Amino acid sequence: MSTLKTAVLAAAFALCAVPGAFAAGSSLQLIIGGEAYDGPPKFEVTFDGKVLGEGAVNAAIDTATAGRFADAEDKTPYVQAFAFDIPEDVFKPGGEVRVRLVNEAYGGDGSNRDRNLYLAAVAVNGRAVTVSGLSTQGTSANTENELLGEFLVLRDGNVEGVSRAPTGGWPLPDATIAAAPPAAEAVTTEVAAVAEAPAEVPAAKAPVAVTALKLPEPAKADKPVATASLAAADPATAMSAGCNRDELYNVVGFNESSNDLTPRLMERLDQIVADIGEQKCKVLVTGYSSRAGNHATNALFAIERAQNVLAYLKQAGLKFEKVSATGAGATEQFGDTFYANRRVVISVAP
Repeated sequence: MSTLKTAVLAAAFALCAVPGAFAAGSSLQLIIGGEAYDGPPKFEVTFDGKVLGEGAVNAAIDTATAGRFADAEDKTPYVQAFAFDIPEDVFKPGGEVRVRLVNEAYGGDGSNRDRNLYLAAVAVNGRAVTVSGLSTQGTSANTENELLGEFLVLRDGNVEGVSRAPTGGWPLPDATIAAAPPAAEAVTTEVAAVAEAPAEVPAAKAPVAVTALKLPEPAKADKPVATASLAAADPATAMSAGCNRDELYNVVGFNESSNDLTPRLMERLDQIVADIGEQKCKVLVTGYSSRAGNHATNALFAIERAQNVLAYLKQAGLKFEKVSATGAGATEQFGDTFYANRRVVISVAP
């Protein structure tokens, strides 16, 4: 599988979220590539018919000097991640997302000079739709989808890229977590090229990373903070309803350029499920990625890791009151090695 395909589709892209993933507001994210001609392609994005804003794919390939997007062997340098706030009075679980090129330009027949957009993914509050779920609609009549690998092609302003809400609707924003881990930089931050990540840390006899970190004491004195240690909860005696845990589990174990769960990582997740037992807590899985690559690719890895972990937790029998997955993009906050930053943080709260 190509690096680009792995980046865009390796798992469901649910949210390449920016810092503030724990805030109450809704957020929409886009992954878009572009072709530039006498300036970058610009786009407008709407949610449920309301304009959220505009953006410019400044990383777009310059068709006058560097060729065409379709011909580029590695397309990731010409792809960017964008984030937009969705006002509370605009958000609807069934809202439709539309993206439209607003500054079409073409050099004429026989010319390679052109401005185009290439839409790869749309995410709202941690739930994503990739190219297989996107479609094009003309402003005057419907039109057939034009695809380029993992991208939906938008050639002019008469055609919009459309993402309808996925089955079950867009998730609500999560505002219930008392505190979040230190925020990573926004996924739109430019990331400098870095050296190849070092080899994976050899497997150890002990399970992968993982101390459970206690959340700060909440402001209200009538809500005590749980003091149970990581191994203290006994599934046989845990509460069958409600939750008395306030913890962050840091879990590492992803291989380089991969969102697959390793055996050691799955073993650790099984421990966490047993730790929580039958309690129905609010659970948020936040994925992180190292800075070893293009920022848009890292954003995708972050959310894909979170979604894969969440799917495993559910399959392993995790009980929950509310559960969601999101991503915080590339970071260095957990250490100075690429390995240290390839992780998820599982937040558990009453």
